[in-house]
Amino acid sequence: MIDVDGPLNPWAANPKAAGYRLFEIKVGWRRRLRIWLDPEHGTQLRQLAEETGAELAWATTWLHRANTEIGPRLGLPPLKVIEFHDATGWKYPAVARYAYERPLVWFDDDFGLHAERREQFVHKRRHLTTALIHVDPGTGISAQHLGEARKAFSGNP
Repeated sequence: MIDVDGPLNPWAANPKAAGYRLFEIKVGWRRRLRIWLDPEHGTQLRQLAEETGAELAWATTWLHRANTEIGPRLGLPPLKVIEFHDATGWKYPAVARYAYERPLVWFDDDFGLHAERREQFVHKRRHLTTALIHVDPGTGISAQHLGEARKAFSGNP
């Protein structure tokens, strides 16, 4: 699972790390949103999926726009989009339904939200690999985060 803002768009970084490029995305008739993306993340995420047998999917408030606005800028193919609409449980219920009985690695910067729901989510998945990898929105996804994901998946058949 991949969130956009924070992991891929390190909105809190100042200055932005080397490799990040500025993109302007039209979000309304006259409004444009400025985001920073590292195009290498696409290659890195595809390699991670290939090496581990994982399926990449979006878990982001960008929803389907992640496939039209973010993925192409990173060289990613269209990915499954996890649609979440449960205000009390944040993304957890939808991710739980999607991942069900499969190993899960999830990159996000907001695991501090809804702490009780997070603990319930992890507890229900205690028999499965479940790696919630917190990505600082001041740095974005790094080699260390990708290494954590590889390590988590290495325990699966």
